This record gives sequence, C-alpha cells and structure tokens, in this order.
Amino acid sequence: MTETEKKSFLSQLYSENCIYLKIAANLYGANPADAADFVHDIFVTATEKVDILIKHEDPKGWLLKALDYRIKNHRRLHSTKYNRSLEEYGDLIAPEQAEPLSHVLPSQLSDAEKQILVWRFERLMDYKEMSRRLGITEEYCRVKVSRLLKKCRELMGI
Repeated sequence: MTETEKKSFLSQLYSENCIYLKIAANLYGANPADAADFVHDIFVTATEKVDILIKHEDPKGWLLKALDYRIKNHRRLHSTKYNRSLEEYGDLIAPEQAEPLSHVLPSQLSDAEKQILVWRFERLMDYKEMSRRLGITEEYCRVKVSRLLKKCRELMGI
C-alpha cells in the first residue's frame, strides 16, 4: 500500500471516528480536555501502526480498545500518585514541632476570623458545632469559612 493510500485511510478513519471516540472517552469518565488528548494519542498510535490497522478486521474496534487501554493506564498511573496515608509522612513533622495554625494565619485577620479557622482546621470541628458556638446557621457557617479561606489566599498571595 502506498503512503498516499495510508494517509487517505487514516484521514477517513479519523473523520469517521474522532467524535465517536471523544464521546466514548467522556462516557468512560474522562473530562473533555483529557478525552481530546486521549483521542489524539490513539490516532498518533494509529499512524505508527497503520500497516496493522489497515489489515485489521475492525479498525473502529481497534481504536476503541486502544482508547480503553489508554484511559485505564492513565487512571492507574494517576490514582496512586496522591493516595498515600498521612501516617506515612508522620515522621516528617513531629506534632510538638508544628507551629499552631493561629501563628501561621495572616496577621490582617481578626482574632474572631482566626478562631473560626482554628476550630475548623486545627481542632477539626464540624460545621454543626461551629454554627452552634457562633449562633448562626450551619449554611452561613459554611459560607463564612469559605469566604475566610478566600481572604486568606488573597492575603497570602496564593
């Protein structure tokens, strides 16, 4: 088969299956950006294996299976990246050496704002208990914590 025929085959294969593969990738749980990358990767592989693909009895099925393998590999590689227990890192900072959260928070926060963040993130207090102590609804307590986090990020330049 000539190079022109191979290019024509790949071009037709791409135009007929690109959208289908992106939809399949989304159905497998990939976000749209990753889905486009996965499909691109599959067609790069297809160009490298065009001689095998031309002779294959079901090129669309081959592409779909390659996509399935690509997504599974991506999940496997990225699922273990951050799934480590905090106990594994326990020796890095001894509790007695850790600085209290109130000392790390921006000085521009009021004492009341610092107290709310300490309750939530140092004492791991739930919203129900915090809202009871503050005399506000649980929903408003969540909003307050969210706004305080945003304010902290802005003050810390994060």
